[in-house]
Amino acid sequence: MSYLEARVSVQSRVDDLQVAIQNDPQNPNRYNELAVFLEKLGEFDKAIHFYKEAIKRDAKFVKAYNNIGVILYRQGRYEQAVEMFKLSRDIDPLWGSTYVNLGAACNKAKRYEGGEKALLKAIELDDENSGAYANLVNIYNKMKRHDEARIQHEMALMLDDKSASNYANIGITYKNLGLFEEAKSALEKAIMIDKSFVNAHFDLATTYLMLEEYERGFDAYEWRFKKPEMLGRLKELEEILKKPRFNGNQEYHDKKLFLYTEQGYGDILQFARFIKEVKLAHPTLTIMIEVRATLKTLFSEIPYIDEVYVRGESVGAFDYQAAVMSLPHILGTKEISAPKLPYIGVDDTEIDLHVDIKKLNIGIVWGASNTGESYEDKVFSLSYFEPLMEDESIQLYSLQVAGDSAQIKTLGYEEKLVDLESQLFDFKQTALVIEKLDFVITSDTSVAHLAGAMGKEAWVVLQKNADWRWGREGDTSAWYKHLKLIRQEKQGDWQSAFDKVYKMVEERKY
Repeated sequence: MSYLEARVSVQSRVDDLQVAIQNDPQNPNRYNELAVFLEKLGEFDKAIHFYKEAIKRDAKFVKAYNNIGVILYRQGRYEQAVEMFKLSRDIDPLWGSTYVNLGAACNKAKRYEGGEKALLKAIELDDENSGAYANLVNIYNKMKRHDEARIQHEMALMLDDKSASNYANIGITYKNLGLFEEAKSALEKAIMIDKSFVNAHFDLATTYLMLEEYERGFDAYEWRFKKPEMLGRLKELEEILKKPRFNGNQEYHDKKLFLYTEQGYGDILQFARFIKEVKLAHPTLTIMIEVRATLKTLFSEIPYIDEVYVRGESVGAFDYQAAVMSLPHILGTKEISAPKLPYIGVDDTEIDLHVDIKKLNIGIVWGASNTGESYEDKVFSLSYFEPLMEDESIQLYSLQVAGDSAQIKTLGYEEKLVDLESQLFDFKQTALVIEKLDFVITSDTSVAHLAGAMGKEAWVVLQKNADWRWGREGDTSAWYKHLKLIRQEKQGDWQSAFDKVYKMVEERKY
């Protein structure tokens, strides 16, 4: 049966049920069944209406409460879903599916303790419910209880070793535990079971990259385009993507290549090094790039980029297109080594920042974009810099912008550092400041990549389970020659990382 035929069949059933309701208006089952078929048509608001009509006829119609909760969950209305599943639970406290759904909704709503309690109850009611174990894993991973997550995953796999989701989820847990070979094996099994499992492919890509299997990693990284969160950006790029994709083997004499961006500032700064490789290989190729507004002036300084546009601007004619973050895949990159630096540079005479040459002048960043992944794990409190503030031989300059800069006032540090936020209206301005300073101490944020691309000294303070870009261990970066990596001793322990910072600063002073 084709999709169209199936839809016609479902619509026919909807019509029949509407007639049945007219003939039997007090039967809650009719309303519930009608709502189920409306869900299949994607008419979720109407479905919720008829589930509520079923509840009006029978206040203890537990399935209707549960089904409303599922729709709310799918719509991202997690708090409302939690409350609806609680109503379902209160009506029938022995129905295990409600506890599983409640646990999943609590996880999304960041009510982790409530989610754990619900899922443990689901397991108590049915200790062979693999879904309950799998959802409990998600809760434990969010709570950083990764060893417990691993135990629950293994239980889920014992109950259902044919589930691609179970293998994918345990792969994530292995990654959280730093067991990357085990993660790779689990994720590869997930994909063997379900070759179209987008998230498993993407997680496998970052696992390969962490293991420095770059060719396989960048190949699998192309699966990011199939992730739901990419749909909006792909819609914006609809006209751009109609042009032939750059593949490195086309005719390039007097042709134009348009590069588009689709991730964060740090990603673009990191992957910009590959644009230079393209230009060196094809010197007559005109390279155009579109970036976010705050990157335009900086990228306009890059000699191997010919034209720079802000996202949404009209770009005129071009011959080929590619994503900046697809370039290492297109170029067949097999290994990463620090490039000849800088590949991004500025003239520091353009800024009037007077520093005391008798002091150690350090730029600091403690926050990150709160729209990025793992925000809470990447950032730390400004208070960790207080010992440096009290040292009269040191002057700190805040390079922090956006929300996290509020900590300066909240913690009463206005007189203890120089706040440059008002001057840092784009990345070129930040780069100009960095050129004037001795070095930078930063969280895992775009400033780390900016300093790295400039060939400037920077210390990046990292969580123990850091992003794949920083590798599994060690204090140096394959991507940037002048960066020093300072890692937590254990996940979440920023004090151990800053104890190293304090010692390194003392050594740097002499």
